[in-house]
Amino acid sequence: MSVNPTGKKDPGSEDLVFGKNAVKAVLDSLPEHCSVVLVSERMATNEREQFLETCRRAGVRWQLVPPSRIDRICPGDRHQGIAARMLPVALTDLESFLKGLDPAGGPSLIVLLDHVQDPQNLGAIARSAEIFGADGMVIPRRRSVLPTSTVMRTSSGAIARVPVVGVVNVVRTLEDLKGNGFWVVGLDHRKGSVLWECDLPERMVLVVGSEDRGMSRLTSETCDLLARVPMKGRTGSLNASTAAAIGMYEWMRSFTAGCVVQSVKE
Repeated sequence: MSVNPTGKKDPGSEDLVFGKNAVKAVLDSLPEHCSVVLVSERMATNEREQFLETCRRAGVRWQLVPPSRIDRICPGDRHQGIAARMLPVALTDLESFLKGLDPAGGPSLIVLLDHVQDPQNLGAIARSAEIFGADGMVIPRRRSVLPTSTVMRTSSGAIARVPVVGVVNVVRTLEDLKGNGFWVVGLDHRKGSVLWECDLPERMVLVVGSEDRGMSRLTSETCDLLARVPMKGRTGSLNASTAAAIGMYEWMRSFTAGCVVQSVKE
């Protein structure tokens, strides 16, 4: 991660995972995304040797460095004497992604994020997407958070295991997905049917809006169905990642319960 003259991190060049648990997680599950692991010379000998052995087994390059070097690239963070430089998560294109889906058809879930801005939300949604069996995620290439090391940490590496499709136009993408047999269900806490009272389609695009504005008007109008999660209390709305997780769970629950309806349009 580059450091600007003020000593603060440059969020536009984020490429580090730091801390013992986080680095261990990426070495165990995503070694191909680690370019180098930096280990403090002052780390306890036994612990240091364990990390170095893990790097050797994973085929990941490592360096023993003065603690000041890690302090410099992680100012203000509790890095515990270890950091890993990460390669970026590559975005795929929609055509390639659709070709990679099961040609036999059957249940399929895609999660489309309509300009979500918070990397922690993207990471949490990616983690839920993997857990609940989504085939992929779709994000706009502009005015949207892209996969970074924060996303990698928050998702426990799931962002590198679930295909991420980068698109230019959300509405056009939804129309393309409809043409490939998907129904589009948008989450909107202000309107729509109660989520768990809906007959969810087995080939479904779940649309989640941005943190501050929700779905755009055009995106909402492109959805086949709007659904909401009933809420009590005075907070007003759910966090985007929480709403997404509930939507994905309902799709998985409907499918495993044998209640998913066929996506056949009249």
